[in-house]
Amino acid sequence: MPPRGGAMTMAVSRYADARQFGAHAPEVEERLALLAEASRVLADASLEPPAVMERLCALVVPFLGAACTLRLLSEDGLWLRTMASAAASPEARLLFQTLSPPALRADEGPSREVLRTGEAQWAPDSSPEELRQLVPPQQHGLLEDFPFTRWMVLPLRARGKALGTLTVWKAPTPERTVEAAEQLLLQELADRAAMALDVARAYAAEKQARQAAEVAAGRLARLQRVTAELSQVLSASRVAEVIVEQGVEAVGAARGGLWVEEDGHARLLRCSGYDDADSVEEAFGLLPLESRGPVTEALREGRAVWLESPEALTARYPEVDQKRHHAIRAPSPASACLPLTVEGRALGTLLFAFSAPRVFDADERAFLELLAHHAGQALARARLLEQEERARAQLAEVNERLAAIIQASPASIILVDADGTVRMWNPAAERIFGWTAQEAMGQVLPVVPPGKQEEFRRNLARAGRGESLGGAVMQRMRKDGTPLQVALWTAVVQPASGGSEQVLSMAVDVTERQRSESAQHFLAEAGGVLATSLEQEETLERVAHLAVPSYADCCGVFLADEDGQVRCVASAHADAGLRASDGQPAPGLAVVARVVASGEAELRTGLSADAPECVRPPGGEGCWAWLCVPLQVRGQTLGALSFVTSRRDYDAQDLALAQELARRAALAIDNARLYREARHAIRLREEFLSIASHELKTPISALQLQVQSLLAGLKRGPSALTPERLGRALEVVDRQVKRQTQLIHDLLDVSRISAGRLELSPEPLDLSALVREVVERFEPELERTGTRLELTLAPESFGLWDKLRIDQVLTNLVSNAVKYGRGNPVHVVMTVGPASVRVEVQDGGIGISEENLARLFHRFQRAVSERNYGGFGLGLWISRQIVEAMGGLITVKSELGVGSTFSVELPRTRP
Repeated sequence: MPPRGGAMTMAVSRYADARQFGAHAPEVEERLALLAEASRVLADASLEPPAVMERLCALVVPFLGAACTLRLLSEDGLWLRTMASAAASPEARLLFQTLSPPALRADEGPSREVLRTGEAQWAPDSSPEELRQLVPPQQHGLLEDFPFTRWMVLPLRARGKALGTLTVWKAPTPERTVEAAEQLLLQELADRAAMALDVARAYAAEKQARQAAEVAAGRLARLQRVTAELSQVLSASRVAEVIVEQGVEAVGAARGGLWVEEDGHARLLRCSGYDDADSVEEAFGLLPLESRGPVTEALREGRAVWLESPEALTARYPEVDQKRHHAIRAPSPASACLPLTVEGRALGTLLFAFSAPRVFDADERAFLELLAHHAGQALARARLLEQEERARAQLAEVNERLAAIIQASPASIILVDADGTVRMWNPAAERIFGWTAQEAMGQVLPVVPPGKQEEFRRNLARAGRGESLGGAVMQRMRKDGTPLQVALWTAVVQPASGGSEQVLSMAVDVTERQRSESAQHFLAEAGGVLATSLEQEETLERVAHLAVPSYADCCGVFLADEDGQVRCVASAHADAGLRASDGQPAPGLAVVARVVASGEAELRTGLSADAPECVRPPGGEGCWAWLCVPLQVRGQTLGALSFVTSRRDYDAQDLALAQELARRAALAIDNARLYREARHAIRLREEFLSIASHELKTPISALQLQVQSLLAGLKRGPSALTPERLGRALEVVDRQVKRQTQLIHDLLDVSRISAGRLELSPEPLDLSALVREVVERFEPELERTGTRLELTLAPESFGLWDKLRIDQVLTNLVSNAVKYGRGNPVHVVMTVGPASVRVEVQDGGIGISEENLARLFHRFQRAVSERNYGGFGLGLWISRQIVEAMGGLITVKSELGVGSTFSVELPRTRP
């Protein structure tokens, strides 16, 4: 434990003032013998400073003290570092080493005076409080077992300067004095040890200088071998291989690695000396430059990172240290990360890891940085070579790709001289214009029509002046004389080998594109025309005239009626002679009917065996082309459109255009039809609302009149209401209530049937009995109207039916016969067949006209005026829905002014 300075107030005296230091000092002979032995021992010690210091401590203990500590002054003179120590017993040695710090401030405590004056200082005795001031607080508990309280600090002097101090401790004794001779003996030992130490230091310095020279020579030789190898490598991967494999050997490292900067990361290019290279690659193969670590820091900041111990790495980069222990089986305790810098820019990082803690002196740092400099130069040179090779490869690839593009280009690429002579002709030019490269090369451009030669010369002159064409549409021709339209681009080209300027032209055949644009314009115009009207007749006429004369010489619009018959409803002709033998627009009804039936378009081009006579021109020379497409909308075929032309052949594009026109026309026709039906439905709705309002109001008015009449009679007195009058009034009320109930039931049935919720409850039923029951309910009405009803029933009229619904149908038919029979007899006849039953209700009334019979069973349809006859026009429609739901059939035969016969035929079992 060292004596420390500061606030300590222990009694410290110089040697000159001391009287005694011990009770039993050695005799003169013993002292001389000790000095002689010390001289021999120090002389026999090697010239290594540690051996000298250990021998000195062994001489002092136990002869002159119980413990001692030897400290040497640091090069900067600020610290006294503990170099050797000794104690009389193992227990004391352990305690003494625990309490002794590795270094002390040289400018504090007794050591300061000893170093400044060169004279020893001693403390006769130290109290526990004074000892606590010498050690940290956490070690105060150890002082209870500390046996030393007396100490002396002596300077180690050599050549007029202090090299350090020797502190000697003694155990406490009753006698506090010591002879001055003992003090002199200790100082003489210290001085002789200092001289031996100075000689050892000089020897060590000379030896170190010699070793440094040998190391420098070895390093220079290794550096020359590495640089010679680096001068021959041509790739970055090879540079990494040489610098890592040979660099590790050259610097005496255990492991090495080289990272290069790529896209904001440090990528591991090569590593050596690791047991599991894959784990290293996984953990450190790609490091973001912004991450904290020695590799990225050296690369990012362009300066070397020196890590001389594991503690340095743990303290500076704890995350990297933890990651390193997971990836590397035995991490290296010391490492150096050196930036590979060229012209102020770091290209990468070179890492050398050593198998033991290491202090990197100035010479070693300079050697490693020089090696990194040569590695950086080699890496930069290799990168330049690789970039040059890549540039050459890319240039060759560009040239090959350019040639491939010229060959594969869908546009014609032609190079001509100023006079129009062809110098380059790609396959697209041959495909578009028809001339082969052998035919076109060396000739004046052959694709220019005779009438366009002057224009061609002007364009060449304009191109020579730098006035390039940018997509101008020009007329050109094929080898077979077929005209075509091309979009043309031109540019002047200066040949690489010199010579006159040339003109490069690129052309794209836009004939079909212009045709497609014309078709789109035609369809857009057609869409606008078709959208201007919702009247079917007007729409059909506009459809017929859309294609004439721009698209066809004749166009016909055909529609199919409800019976499937096809008829021409509109047509347009540029040539009135284009009619079929049946008088219809060409190609005639036979072709149109076939298209409507199949739903597939037909196209005929050129004279063929099955071409109709109507499309054969007079004289039989040439022929007309025609096509017919169906009008389809919402999965239904409404009709067809036919087109005939004598100017050219129709092709697939014409067919597609016709089909698109037909689709739009069909949609317009369907919209017109829906519009007409919607207007008709609105009219029916308004009529129904008017009738419903009237019909529902009439019974209520009658009921109200009867009630008011009865109330008025009651006010006049009970005698005013005779039983006969009250009975007649109640009969009227009953009829009106039944009528109102029937109207409401009809409306409810309409709702159920429209929603698909008409439910039937079949049961065994005697239809004759039901018919008789219905007729009997009409006896009051028959008597009131004076109508005679004749009933003819058949036996065995059993079947499976819904009684209530059959009752509703029969009631409706008998009610209509009584209502419209004009008081003439009504006949109800039932006949029975093997599988069905037939009921006929015949009246001799007003009858129904032919045009009204077709719509009689439709909803809200009436054959008579609602002003003369009440009702919603729903009864027959509801009856039809009920009969058909039970698998039956309801029909009517009528003659205006003669009467009507309604027939209901029902299967005897449920279908």
